[in-house]
Amino acid sequence: MRGGRALAIQLTVFLLLVGVSAALLLHPSLPKASSTSAVTAAAGKSSASARPSGSGAAAATPVAESAQAAQRNAAAVAAAQAPPGTVAARISIPRIKIANAPIYNRGTDARGVMLIAPGYAVTHYASSAPFGGGNSVLYGHDDIQGSIFSRLYDLTAGDLIQVTVGGQTQIYRVTGHQIVTPTAISVLAPTPDVRLTIITCWPFNVDSKRWIVTAVRA
Repeated sequence: MRGGRALAIQLTVFLLLVGVSAALLLHPSLPKASSTSAVTAAAGKSSASARPSGSGAAAATPVAESAQAAQRNAAAVAAAQAPPGTVAARISIPRIKIANAPIYNRGTDARGVMLIAPGYAVTHYASSAPFGGGNSVLYGHDDIQGSIFSRLYDLTAGDLIQVTVGGQTQIYRVTGHQIVTPTAISVLAPTPDVRLTIITCWPFNVDSKRWIVTAVRA
């Protein structure tokens, strides 16, 4: 009887550890649509003071970084269970050398986690406004699977973004950026103006927060 109770306790602890590990590995861990604890952690930091280091966390070793990147990559592939479908639009951002990259519409999984298109691609959050219709939310990886937004941190006010939809090109002008926690769903909210809200992870290779770039229709 005592042995059976000990085995049950060990099994419970193991399952809890597995659950915690899975939660930590989920990437990019973008805001959950069902979350109610949206808190802005570091809005308004300047690009100069908040620019990421290419070496990642100061305490991380190359071996640890490589293992963590591989784990995040595997988690991202698992999260993108459904094929992205057809290209909904294309995006070009000359300053950071993105040219005609595909944009796919994605929603959320059964837990409310926002799905992300795999590979060198940008995802349009399907529950946000269509392009030209309000707050269109875009997101992509900064350090895995093509790292399309590895230089998103370099954008400054005034930089231009082009989105081509159905043969028509829309021009947006960057207004600034902010840094928020992964649960800050306020950035997904509708707006009265026409804009892009572009999300990636931050800091580079750490991914504990989100870097948000805002651009309004020019």
